[in-house]
Amino acid sequence: MMMVAGLIIPIIASHFYLNGLSPYGIDLGPVSMSICFLFHGAALLTFQMFNVAPIARDTVFERMTEGIIVLNQNGAIVDYNHSVLNVIPKLSTHVIGKSIEDVLAGKEQLAKIISEQQECDYELSMGGAMIHYHIRFSSLRNKNGSHKGQIITFVDVTERVYMQEKLKQLASIDGLTQVFNRTFFIKKSEDMFNVLMMEGGSVSVIMFDIDYFKKVNDTYGHEAGDSVLTHIASVAKNSLRSTDVIGRYGGEEFIICMPKTPLAQAYELADTIRMKVSESTTFSNNKIICVTASFGISSASFTDGDYTHSIEDLMRQADQALYGAKKNGRNCVQLYEEDLQSIG
Repeated sequence: MMMVAGLIIPIIASHFYLNGLSPYGIDLGPVSMSICFLFHGAALLTFQMFNVAPIARDTVFERMTEGIIVLNQNGAIVDYNHSVLNVIPKLSTHVIGKSIEDVLAGKEQLAKIISEQQECDYELSMGGAMIHYHIRFSSLRNKNGSHKGQIITFVDVTERVYMQEKLKQLASIDGLTQVFNRTFFIKKSEDMFNVLMMEGGSVSVIMFDIDYFKKVNDTYGHEAGDSVLTHIASVAKNSLRSTDVIGRYGGEEFIICMPKTPLAQAYELADTIRMKVSESTTFSNNKIICVTASFGISSASFTDGDYTHSIEDLMRQADQALYGAKKNGRNCVQLYEEDLQSIG
């Protein structure tokens, strides 16, 4: 309004002068123009009109932690902020007006995400570390609602992803022995069985527990018992291959699933772990504790498309074999009865 008033004043002054209404016939043009400049200057300085655009862009756009790319309706780059350079270092003033597809040449995965406008997480290796971004798309429309382009936002969610992984790990690992808990062990084993059902192959399950563990707790205390559990779990875990899965079945009982492992090989491993357990010692409260363990083994062979076996069946059979090992005097390895007959 101040600027409009400044524009009207010269018009009024000219009207007075041309119609002979100005005092003493003075030309009011220069005076009115001076007043006009004063109004315009006051408007610009009072409302900082010279500074609004750069300040807004600097504080709201350039300083945003989220990376942003602005595209027009043809998919050409209109603008971007500094943060998005972490994702697309090739961006520069020279790419303004170029197609986003041309700029992303060599980044097929990211180009496909943007082309299909699929809101999702995007993983990027940066300085040897994995950075996770969540990509969002927002449509740009004019006052009439017509589509004029879109804003692509890259939100760094690395901390969230790491937190989720940490929570997932905490939910899957037994806090004391640092092996899988029973629920997650079964889930991992079921995944292995699904692969074996399609590809075929053998699988073995070993179940073992610590002999006379209650006596350890009663004699040395529960703290010593926890030390024994941790030690035995470590001995067993260090004896396994990377493809094997070990979990705490409950109490002092552990279970191992070994994909692509025939019965004879599983027996050798179980006997190796048994000897390591019997030969090792645990120190707790300046006392030396020696324990042994009993083992039960079950096994199955899959053919392509074979759905007759399940992890639950092999766990039940291994548990029966473990019961047989205890009946046979403990500190030994016992095969499931049918497996024993097949070997015989």
